[in-house]
Formats: sequence, C-alpha cells, structure tokens
Amino acid sequence: MGQIGRSTDPSTANNRDDVAGSEVASFRYNNPGAQYPSARAARFGQIGYGIIGGGHKIARFPSPVNGAASNFDLLSRSYVGMRIGEAGKKWTGAHGFGVPGYDANAILTKEMVDDPVQAIALLKAIAGRESGKGNNLTEEQWRQAHQMYEAGSADAFLNGLPAIAVAQPPASGVPSGAGLVQRARAHIGEQYVNTLVPKDDPDWHGPWDCAEFVSWLVYQEAGTLYGCVDHTASPAKADAYTGAWKTDLERLGKRVSVEEAAATVGGIVLRYPPGPGKMGHIAVCDGSGGTIEAKGRRYGVVADTVHGRGWHTGILIPGISYDSAAPIKVNPPAVIYELGAPNMDMAVVARIQAALAAKGFDPGLIDGEFGLNTQSAVLRFQEAEGMVVDGAVGPETAAALGVSLAAETVKPGVAVVETGLAAAAPALDLQQLLPLILMLLSKEKPMAADPAKPGQGLELLLPLILQSALTGKQVDITQLLTVLATGKPAPAVTPIANAPVLSQPVNTVPAPVVSQPATPQQPAAAAPVDLITVLMPLLYERLTGKPFPGTEKPDKPAEPLAPAMSRPSVQLSAGMLGIVTLLQSAGILNLPFNLGAIAGQAPTTTAPVSGSTMATLIPIITGVIGATGGFGALGGIASKLLGGLIGAFGKK
Repeated sequence: MGQIGRSTDPSTANNRDDVAGSEVASFRYNNPGAQYPSARAARFGQIGYGIIGGGHKIARFPSPVNGAASNFDLLSRSYVGMRIGEAGKKWTGAHGFGVPGYDANAILTKEMVDDPVQAIALLKAIAGRESGKGNNLTEEQWRQAHQMYEAGSADAFLNGLPAIAVAQPPASGVPSGAGLVQRARAHIGEQYVNTLVPKDDPDWHGPWDCAEFVSWLVYQEAGTLYGCVDHTASPAKADAYTGAWKTDLERLGKRVSVEEAAATVGGIVLRYPPGPGKMGHIAVCDGSGGTIEAKGRRYGVVADTVHGRGWHTGILIPGISYDSAAPIKVNPPAVIYELGAPNMDMAVVARIQAALAAKGFDPGLIDGEFGLNTQSAVLRFQEAEGMVVDGAVGPETAAALGVSLAAETVKPGVAVVETGLAAAAPALDLQQLLPLILMLLSKEKPMAADPAKPGQGLELLLPLILQSALTGKQVDITQLLTVLATGKPAPAVTPIANAPVLSQPVNTVPAPVVSQPATPQQPAAAAPVDLITVLMPLLYERLTGKPFPGTEKPDKPAEPLAPAMSRPSVQLSAGMLGIVTLLQSAGILNLPFNLGAIAGQAPTTTAPVSGSTMATLIPIITGVIGATGGFGALGGIASKLLGGLIGAFGKK
C-alpha cells in the first residue's frame, strides 16, 4: 500500500503490471471494487493492470484511496438508475452476487453515490463481497476516496488539500512534536510486519509494527528510548511493545488526556494491550484529529483519524517540545463490541461469535456473551487478517467478519402478508440461520459438571425435531424461534388425522361426507395405533430422561431413567439431526425419504432427495448406536461429520 498517487495517462489502461502475492487481488491492486482498467480510471491514478483468475483484468492503483475514488466514479457513470440487484450482476460480469445487505429491487440513485455516508457503505459492501474479507481502507481513507471522487480527479483532490507545514527542529536543536510528525509522514505507505526495528538506523524504511514505529520516531527525534521492554539494551536491539509504553508512561510520564494529545502536533495516543502478552495500539497525532500510524499488515503505515476509535490515554514525551494547543473533542466509537463494553446487544454478539466460528476461530459457546473466549477469538482473527489487534469489534473488524453491528429491531404495527403455500412458514435468511444453529448446539452444558443432566437447548427442541422426523412435516420457523426465545419446550403435539402408518400412503384428498341412516350402535372397535403419538413420547423420554411435555403425571412418582442424551454420541447426533431439520425448514434441503412427494408438496430445492435422506439417516443411525452403548469409534466420525456440515454451511 503506497502513497496517494496523482492522475496518470490514459495509456496506463494498456500497461500490464501484475502483482504477485497470496493476498486477495482487490488488496494487491489497491482496487476495492476490482474494476477493470480503463482510460477514465487514469484520472484517479491508475498505473496499469494485472491478470487474475479466469483471465480477467483488474486495474492497478498506487493507493486504495485512488482505487476507491475510481470505483465511486464508475458507480456514478455506469450504474446510477439501475436496480441494485442488476447492478451487482453487471459489476461482477453476470455472476449475480448482488450487493450484500441491500434490497435487490432498490434503485441506485445519484444522490446515494454523492452522499459520502451512503456511498461509502455501498462500496464497502461491494468491496467486502469482492474480497471475501472486508476491505483494506481506514475510515479516513474512505473519506479521502469520496472527496477525490467529488473533486473529479486525483490531481484536483491533491491540489485542493491544505498545505502541510514542513516542520523543522527548533534552531536551538530541541526535539519537537512537529519533527515527530514530519518524520512519520515520510514513511506513509511502507509495510507492516511484527518485527524488531533498529532504533538507531536513520535510513530504516520498514517493515514496522505500531510500537516499533513510534519508538523509532522518538529515538530519531530525541535520542531517547521510550516504550521499550529493556532500556539498558542497545538501541539496535531494544524491543518496543505497547505494554512497555504503558509502563514507561507510569515511570517517565507525561500522561495527558486523549483530547489534548489529539490536538497536539506530535502527541501520542495509546490503547493498552487487552492482556499480558497481547498487543495494544499506538499512533502519532497531527494536531487536527488525524494520526500517522503503522496500523496492520492489511493497511501498512497510513494517515488515519483519532475519531471513532478506542484510546485509553494520551502521551507527551519528556524532553520533546510541543506547541500548546486547546483540546479537541474526540468522537468515541459509534458502536464497539469488546470485553466489558456496556449495552452490547446479545444478538449482535452471537452474530460475531458465529462468524468467528465459521472462519475457524473458536469463540467458545455461541451464547451472546462477549467473554474472554470471544475476545481471544477476535484477537486471533485480527492477527490473521493483518488488522489492529486489540480484541475489539468495531466497523473494520465487523466488515472483515462479514457481520453487521446494527441491532435488529422489529417495527411495531408491521404486518406480514401471507401469500401462497409457503406463507405459513417463512424462510430464514442464511445469515440468520447459521447463528441459530450454532446457538442451538452451544446451549448444551459442559458434561463434566454433571453427566446425568443433558443440555437444555436440544431438549427444548426435541419435540419439534421428532415431529418433523416422524411426520415429514417441515418445522414452522415461527414456532422454532418461539421455543428458543422463551426457553420453554414445545407443547405436546396433537395427533394428526390420517397420519402415515408405515406402508399406508398419506391420504391427501378428504373423503366425501355421506349421509347414512341411523343404525344400532355397535361395540366400539379398538382405535388404530397412531405411531406418532406412541413413538414421540417414548423417544423423548429415552433421550432426555423426562416425560414428554404435556404427558407428565405428578401423582405418580417416576422411576429414575438414565437419559441417553447424557452421552456425547447422542448429543452429537441430535445436534446433527437438528441442523438437518433446520436446513429442511429453510428450504435448503428437501424432505427425506421422498416424503415431500408423498405428501404432495413441491420440492423446495433442486438438490437430490438422496442427499437429504443421507443427511437424516447418518445422525439417526449414529445416535441409535450411541444410545445403545455401541458408539465406539463412530464418535470421531460423527464429530467430523458435524464439523464438516457446519463448515460447509458457513461457506454458503
């Protein structure tokens, strides 16, 4: 990632300039929307193009600010007036991914593209889908990109920037905050790597990490080691660390407020490490609310903003001269999820946890609580993605996870219009379904505490799952969500008239009512056995060790029964069956055993029925073996199957 470039010649559209590397193409080419090269893009600094997967061309820019500005320009010129769904298809060459989070039928207007808030949100969504991992622009860079688009070219944008005073150390040779900022700006665009930087090397040009960058600046400006673990070490070997910056702040001073540091040219803002051995973050302030910092592998050394981020303190280095400045108001994060943060929405936390789990970073229980396990997973994710590693989920980390931090609310008085056969069971959005599944599985209590008590989450849903498995009827999503929300088991199921009994076909046509003359009453014949009515209580009691809801007999003491659900094998199998049932209820899988066709229901997907049948049979067979004590080596297989099913679903 380099400095913001100036406008170039239209011939750059024909200048092939491939960029190798393992990073996603939109990051490597500083082109968030991955647009094609064009003569027009040269106005915003295009320097060439590369060839990526499938032989497609992608324009290359010197900075993602240039690339995003060109993306805004392209949206304005070629997409305004289109439906967003159609625009998504056109943007991707008819792949039709749409724009995540936007109604496909909404119209993209010029007002949306010209409004920085709406335009940035839209392009962030496009960039996130292109990369699969968010974007590599800071919030300040997004604002700069939109300003460049509004200016009409990179040259017009750069020429319109206020002149930056080139600060020099005072004539007396006293180190200054202005000198810190001048030195810092000279390194914008350089690479970020967690590394040891020789503080006494004036010609060092990266890589950097955040603490090494600021400690190097201080040593170069003032000849002082600050923020290093060992101050007796040689400057070439002294290791800088944000935790050591916190220590030196207490030992050497000088502590100031974040507001004062932000208003001071060369002031420093620090975010403490979230724990021993963890990484915090540190940046140098430009005195007007901006920062220069080594932000992460994804960004490199960048100019960003002090606003909308979490800082613990400001620092002024003893021995460095600072111009006095009145504190400025630093805007806190609009929304941030971190350990100990107040008023966190549990549904949002659950989405964060589910996204972490789907990406291979285990947050522990998917329970909507932002605890130490979730923080640890966020830290590992941020480190892997080259972001600021602070354990907090703000807009940038949320975008990389592909989740929204907005709490979902239901507007009162809005009625759902039911039309068609499927109206009674509204389908779940895939992004809602995955957290639901993971929350269901994670509600099981650790078995080591009391192996005689199975988890409550699956127990609550067993009546619904058993009814679906035995009757072939899809689970009503409304009923499912009600059970999870209230924490109360589903009520006893009323026997279904003409329920299927083994080989008897389901009678889908009501018999005509025929008037018969009165006849002498005959002795009542024995009622036919309803297998659903018989099997459901038996299976439920065998699995949970408790009477089926609605069939309890308080006047008759129950004999203790060891629940099969206390066995890990059965819990795994029930969890797998629950996932399959949820997928069937969402219309992603067809009903098993061709039950849909027997019942006269139209297929909900083009997927073969055999796949759904196998997905139903595997957990049933595995659970039966486990319930009878013969689980053995199949436990590992069931665990892998469950993990694979969750992993595959998370990639959808």
